Amino acid sequence: MKKSIFTVVLASVLSFGAAWADGSAMDKEVLLVGTESTFKPFEFRNEANEIVGFDMDMISIIAEKLGKKVEVVDMAFDALIPSLLTGKIDIIAAGMSATPERAKRVAFSKVYYRTPDGFTVKADREDISSIEDLKGKVAAVQLGTIQDAFLSKMDGVEVKRYQKTDDAFREVLLGRADVACVDGTVTKDNLASNKDYTGKLKIAFFHPTSDNGMALAMSLKDPLLLQKVDGVLAEILAGEEYQKLKDKWNID
Repeated sequence: MKKSIFTVVLASVLSFGAAWADGSAMDKEVLLVGTESTFKPFEFRNEANEIVGFDMDMISIIAEKLGKKVEVVDMAFDALIPSLLTGKIDIIAAGMSATPERAKRVAFSKVYYRTPDGFTVKADREDISSIEDLKGKVAAVQLGTIQDAFLSKMDGVEVKRYQKTDDAFREVLLGRADVACVDGTVTKDNLASNKDYTGKLKIAFFHPTSDNGMALAMSLKDPLLLQKVDGVLAEILAGEEYQKLKDKWNID
């Protein structure tokens, strides 16, 4: 990631809006990119408190190819689409699934990644090994995600919603939820890298809650930005850069 085109700002101090309210964001020098930084390895804060990850590298490459700089706006996941709709950001890069419901409100790029979801339980649990076993159980999810929508439609499942994926895992660790449902790649990374979970949590099973895949989101009012981003993204997906990013962040 090249720091010359990459800056992090807080949503609470962002006092200016995205360009598409008056035209295309392509008219701007700096693209405002919204994310939620507890979705490792796609976006997370490192030891220096910098937001890094697969999505952050990818949006940096896209911006560079477009001749733009990037400012990343860190906010709650469920605030991302409202912020895009009100012009506070230009692009969402947050491992967001391109669902038909969301596509009614935002314009999605090409899908760049697909993964099933991981269902995490305490290491000594043997009674949960499939979707059918969730009836009568308490499930922890990140608010506003596809996992939230999927489990909320299931009969007999009590859903607890949190702003961060970290909180969903911790609720299971503390015994306040039976299972955490989080993106599978994020689940594998967290359980492998967080020493607090070693020997205490395990993945009970994987199951897709959606087959839509992850995409970048932009305003429906800015077709030019979508066209330009999609063109660059297609180049990345077809070339060596995409595999290099996957290798760097240990993504299957």
